Amino acid sequence: MTRLMTILLAATLLMIVSGVGPGEVPVRAQNRTLSLTAEDGGHVTLGLAIRRLSTTGVFLQAGAHPDDENNALLAWLSRGLGMRAAVLTTTRGNGGQNEIGPELFEDLAVVRTSELLSAHRLDGAEQYFGRAVDFGFSFSPEETYRKWGRQELLSDIVRHLRTIRPDVILVMPPASQGGGQHHQATATLTQEAFRIAADPAQFPEQIKEGLRPWQARKFYINGGPPPGAIGAVGVPGGRPNAPRRPVPAADAKGTVVDANVYDPLLGMTFNELGWEARSYHKCQGTGQIVPLPGPAPARYVLADSVVGGTGEKPETWIFDGVDTSIAGLAQYAGGKAPEALTNGLAAIGAQAARARETFDTAGDTATQAPILAGLAAVRALRSQLQSLGLDQSARYEIDVRLATKEREFQDAAVAAFGLTFRALADDGLVVRGQPLNVTLFAANQAGADVTMADAAVSGFDGRSICSTGTIEKGGTYSCEAAVRIPADAKLTAPYWKSVPGFSRSEFEPDVPFGAPFRPSPFRATFRLRMGGQDVTVGMPVTYRYQQDIFIGEKQMELNVVPAFSVKTTPELAMVPTAAAEPAAKGHVREIHVAVTTGLKAAADATVVLAAPAGWTVTPPSARLSFAREDESRTVRFTVAIPAGAEAGEYKLQASVTSPAAVGESFDRGYQVVDYPHIQRRHVINMAETGVKIVDVRVAPGIRVGYIVGVGDQVPPALEQLGARVSFIGADELAWGDLSKYDVIMTGVRAYERREDLRAYNQRLIEFAE
Repeated sequence: MTRLMTILLAATLLMIVSGVGPGEVPVRAQNRTLSLTAEDGGHVTLGLAIRRLSTTGVFLQAGAHPDDENNALLAWLSRGLGMRAAVLTTTRGNGGQNEIGPELFEDLAVVRTSELLSAHRLDGAEQYFGRAVDFGFSFSPEETYRKWGRQELLSDIVRHLRTIRPDVILVMPPASQGGGQHHQATATLTQEAFRIAADPAQFPEQIKEGLRPWQARKFYINGGPPPGAIGAVGVPGGRPNAPRRPVPAADAKGTVVDANVYDPLLGMTFNELGWEARSYHKCQGTGQIVPLPGPAPARYVLADSVVGGTGEKPETWIFDGVDTSIAGLAQYAGGKAPEALTNGLAAIGAQAARARETFDTAGDTATQAPILAGLAAVRALRSQLQSLGLDQSARYEIDVRLATKEREFQDAAVAAFGLTFRALADDGLVVRGQPLNVTLFAANQAGADVTMADAAVSGFDGRSICSTGTIEKGGTYSCEAAVRIPADAKLTAPYWKSVPGFSRSEFEPDVPFGAPFRPSPFRATFRLRMGGQDVTVGMPVTYRYQQDIFIGEKQMELNVVPAFSVKTTPELAMVPTAAAEPAAKGHVREIHVAVTTGLKAAADATVVLAAPAGWTVTPPSARLSFAREDESRTVRFTVAIPAGAEAGEYKLQASVTSPAAVGESFDRGYQVVDYPHIQRRHVINMAETGVKIVDVRVAPGIRVGYIVGVGDQVPPALEQLGARVSFIGADELAWGDLSKYDVIMTGVRAYERREDLRAYNQRLIEFAE
């Protein structure tokens, strides 16, 4: 058993039972096979879950782009210390590069959002987003504020602080000059939000919606590696949740933290785990080599604090002065806390400590009793809060944290009893009105007998009644649910769209603000009875499939697709103006319209291509017949553009109608985003071709040699303008006759992706000379 295999399985199983990465399903990591036994996986999962029971600490890191986060620190806080760690990313990285495929702009935002979720399956962090759009390199914070909308983005950050309620916040340096000014603008706005989130007069509409003011305790700025730092002093007893003693910083406002702490449960350091998580940002070309164990200190500068005494002496930890214990929740009561409150918190803390001790000394099964006792203590205290004489604010702050603790005790109970759950559909690409079979499955692999009180699915039309009963140790439970996709189900697609005139998105209001993706409406819920306590486990319904033989099994949430998916090619047609060509008689462009059916039965359809007035489309329409699901047909339309057409941008729009879907017109298709390291996602695009008529002259017969890069759409545009384009392959670049070309062009990131181009670069220099 390798250390990496251990942590990959642990991360996957913990996500399944504890809801890390809400709404997410497992993705096979990095093409590596997971082959551990259930007993081994259960032990690691249980250990990680138990670490969460005794702490209430909340950490938030705010950054501008995916890959700005400190995965090693997140892994230490979440996996090692059991704290709640969250990342707020103001953009989705739309303006970045793509080293692995053709996706750019909004499609790239889907890739980078998915990569963040894959990284967090290892480092354990939650993910949230702002509405800013990455518009590429920015030369000043002022430019960034102007394009984003300063108040709108400040409002987003304040909203997230009031929702997440972090104790400690970390950002990049707001005064830095490197990397574009998105980082600096985000840091500045977050530092401003640190104080104003506590003021109910700021963004009062959020307060009216039900959010409450929140004052985080401490605000840090990433200071980079400290000069001459030698790393952290060892963790007492090798326990990662024990107090740390990093090397103190040189001044009272700086703290040095070294994530080179070995975790015996995971079999690696948190720095190693963090770098493994970071390697999931593959589209940005992040390094795939995990560093060997060794010092990895980072310095964090305290920029603001409401904790008394901070900044007066060297700190040893970013949570210095912040009480993250269960008993510390009594602070929200103010003054002298009611005895019933302190006693109730003490009971919860005692059972959490007992579970930890039992896990270390007596084995997994022995943890069941303290975990269930702790769950009972949490529920008992929550039920008493209303009668303890606390004011409304105190009740809220205590109860919101106890609600989290209740979920965590339930997660630990599931792990302690060795339970595994699945909700699997017999199809992953579904259309509105489609019947579907869902199998609800549970396995009791290591614990005592448990009772299945209820198993149900939601989000569908129809509900099958599942049987109840006892799942004996070593036994399984399954139930078949015959359901139907609702006729009004939303197509599966990103829930954000750009605001015209701004580098900012709009969020659909029925999605939790800043969620990575719209949560799947198709869910399964298992309700169990174990040791006298009710435990609920929820998860999205998923579909299992094999992408290829090397990757192995993947899973995805159900994707609702159009009954007829429509796509036009090319996406962009370039046309020179008549004035740019002597004796021009107009232009003709061929547009292909591909239609794919998602229906299970045979169907007929009619496709048309709408064009601006005065343009001629041949044929006017085309009839198509489909025999089966996933079958595609392509129609070739010829579009004649009159010679008098003025320079500008035009649209050609395709649409499909069918007797199988009376009253509906289908005018969009979906782009699949699917890589081995992320879950499959879809982007819905209008079935349209943009036509750009431009005033440009092209030398007659010009020959262009093109060295293609990644996601490169330049060659078709050159051909449409009249150039003769030939692709230069490796052999021709090595010894072919390059003098036949008038021009040689290199494509997008060609030097990064083409080893032959780097090897034979001298040939291009000689051509240019």
